[in-house]
Amino acid sequence: MNPYYYLFYKLNHFLNRKGDNEWGVIYGITILFGLNIVYVYIKLLHITQENYQGFYEIIIGIVSVSLFATNAILFQNNNRVIKITNRYKGESKSSSKIVSFLVIL
Repeated sequence: MNPYYYLFYKLNHFLNRKGDNEWGVIYGITILFGLNIVYVYIKLLHITQENYQGFYEIIIGIVSVSLFATNAILFQNNNRVIKITNRYKGESKSSSKIVSFLVIL
């Protein structure tokens, strides 16, 4: 099981009910992972408001753009989206709760 694909499936199921807007899901997953990366980055490097300007701002921008581009390339492939959806569509309620908890954790 790929937790990244499962998170995509859950966001797709929640944000894309009509099946016509993968970009919303791509933005959503990018924001979730981007916030996690930025949080860890800030804590490890002890970035404050004063020293954020300049170098760190550029690094965070590059990471954000790279993450979005990767997600766009990965999830704009309709065959991959269909495979992900079919793989997780038939899961049981208990399995869904356990796996959702693990992905959130």
